[in-house]
Amino acid sequence: MLKTSHIVLFILTVTVLLIPNTLAYPINITDNFGCTVTIEKTPMRIVSLSPCNTEILFAVGAGDRVVAGTTYDTYPPEAVNLSKIGGFSSVNIEAVVNMSPDLVLAEHGNGEETINALKSLDLKVVSLNPKTMDDILENIRLVGNITGNDAAAASLTADMTQQIRDITDMTEDIPNSRKPRVLYIVWHEPMYAAGAGSYPDDLIQMAGGKNIIEAQGWPVISIEDVVDKNPQIIICSGMGGGSYTIMEAITGNQVLAQTDAVKNNKVYPVDDPNTIELAGPRIVQGLAELHGLIAPDIHPGEIVSPTQVIETPSGASADNSNDTSDTSSTPGFGMILALGMILMVYLKRGR
Repeated sequence: MLKTSHIVLFILTVTVLLIPNTLAYPINITDNFGCTVTIEKTPMRIVSLSPCNTEILFAVGAGDRVVAGTTYDTYPPEAVNLSKIGGFSSVNIEAVVNMSPDLVLAEHGNGEETINALKSLDLKVVSLNPKTMDDILENIRLVGNITGNDAAAASLTADMTQQIRDITDMTEDIPNSRKPRVLYIVWHEPMYAAGAGSYPDDLIQMAGGKNIIEAQGWPVISIEDVVDKNPQIIICSGMGGGSYTIMEAITGNQVLAQTDAVKNNKVYPVDDPNTIELAGPRIVQGLAELHGLIAPDIHPGEIVSPTQVIETPSGASADNSNDTSDTSSTPGFGMILALGMILMVYLKRGR
């Protein structure tokens, strides 16, 4: 029989070896501003300066170490109760300092002046500025690395990547001539729309649509321009129920009644704009929602299902044909195998 001391030793060994992050610090990382930041130890008092940063921190398992966020932090529900350090673009620097943070997770939208002011006070600041879906995934992994939650971040991004592929496998080969024309607006008077380089623009393309706005960012557009480009789908996005206000304004406009979208009742409200417009883990939900709205207007003959892309034998995974990974190369596999061998030796000795 295995001695009690051997059991205790085995458990302690597993505990130490399976939590390598406690031994990984200090680590050097490069943030989205190109700044090298040294993280000396596991951050225990984190201040988040944007709603999407807060969502990422909670999603990777570091939520219990977030001590403050912005007044716009509403997800997850626990974020509502965090101490507040001001708004997204109106950060109260004194409030940040009073939280005694060992990590400030900032974002480009906070403003360079605010970020530099925090750094001048010797605060540890990591700044994010994602521009694409790939950047969002990379930032989730970065935050996981900084906070010692690498495994959770890797699992989360793997799941997000699969959800993205489930949709893009169906849409990536659709020619532009078959993609429905889409307009994504966030206000109607004046009319602000999502242009090139915005997250909605990226998601519309992934979902199989074609954004009619070619200007960069969030330009103001004219009703005449909308009529001229004749969107087949109009998506209305407004915070706090504003999506429905925008939709009513669009459908009630006699000039916009000339568009295919209004004629065919293809004007849709977005229930939660944050799933489409924030660079956080829920953006895959936004992609799925947009695909659900756009897919019915894609020519059926141009939609390729994932099972048509890769044909696999019965019982085989569709991803196996391209999967060159080896289980033995998985981080920690060799360690776990060694521990198993140690356990076998102890068991044999105890007989």
